[in-house]
Amino acid sequence: MKKVAFVAPTYPVLSETFIRTEVDSVKACGHPVCVMTFTKHNDCSEFDYDTHTIGEKADFSLIRTLSPTGMLKALHFITKQQSMPKLSLFKYSLQLALQMRKEEINHVHAHFAQHTCTHAIAAAKMMGISNSFVAHGHDLYETPFDVDLKVNNSNFVIAVCKDMENDLKKINDDKIRLLHCGVKTNQFKPPALSAEKNQGGTPIKLVFLGRLVEQKGLNYLLQSLAELNKPHLVTLDIIGDGELRTNLQQQVYKLGLSKFVRFHGSKSPHWVSRNLATFDCLVAPFCVSHSGCVDTGPLVLKEAMAVGVPVITTDLMGCKEIVAPGTGLIVKQKNSQSLSQAITEFINYSPEKHEDMRRLARLNVENNFDALNQAKSLSNWIEACAS
Repeated sequence: MKKVAFVAPTYPVLSETFIRTEVDSVKACGHPVCVMTFTKHNDCSEFDYDTHTIGEKADFSLIRTLSPTGMLKALHFITKQQSMPKLSLFKYSLQLALQMRKEEINHVHAHFAQHTCTHAIAAAKMMGISNSFVAHGHDLYETPFDVDLKVNNSNFVIAVCKDMENDLKKINDDKIRLLHCGVKTNQFKPPALSAEKNQGGTPIKLVFLGRLVEQKGLNYLLQSLAELNKPHLVTLDIIGDGELRTNLQQQVYKLGLSKFVRFHGSKSPHWVSRNLATFDCLVAPFCVSHSGCVDTGPLVLKEAMAVGVPVITTDLMGCKEIVAPGTGLIVKQKNSQSLSQAITEFINYSPEKHEDMRRLARLNVENNFDALNQAKSLSNWIEACAS
């Protein structure tokens, strides 16, 4: 099977576990894999595959193995793109090509439709191998650069939700593939049912998991808790960190929610997989930021449902595809009143209803978002590519 190089801006990143999951799952399909990144963190030693820093240890003696025709195609692509300095792009793409040649890479797969994708396309052309990339939210809707050019110069492009698929198909219908980010269902498992869970008088344990940035909509969640008739019936644990933490903590104080809301900071993926199931409901009030950034296929929704935790989220893009009937509630974005009503509805569900939602949530992920099944589709597309 083809050896696949995954290209990422920085690796690994806590908020980008979808890349790690995909690498592991493609490897489990039988592909040799490695990661090429511009910034490598020290904890890469935990992986059972190689991680390389782009631009380091490029073997220029291998330049003769690159395709002369491919070099011309790469130069043509580099000249046509407008978002990056051309000389720098050529330099790093050449070094990436040489590094991948040394690793005997047959296909390069980039995450994000920005500089990672641009370098991967140019390097693939130099080598005469196939390439693909995954588009996400901010790189397609907040800061898009040369998207048409990148789509048309790739063998195929992954859209992570149906709305994105429709948008990208306007560029090139034949090259777009729909593939939701998957969850390792063998690692995210529901616990045994507890007889004490959701008994009368016990506060409902809500959890928010993600970066504390505008598009996560946490300020609307806090406002919705202040609008509850009986806020003492819930608690909210906030797992994550970010630029808005101080502002959000001040909002909690001003709204009088300090008894019910706790900030825990960032936690590792292992902590999340072990502790997520202890909550009754994950609330993810995603919204479109003022700059246009939007979450297009949030993995956190799938991880929560994988451990049997129902979700409350908004009607944005991939969210409405992830939350199947009976697995959670969907509300309008940036609407604290609607969110407060959904939380109240969830509070009033019977224990039997809560357990039924837990069961359906897990089943939904098993059937539609299992990482290995998703990787099998990606593997088939990679294998079918002509160089």
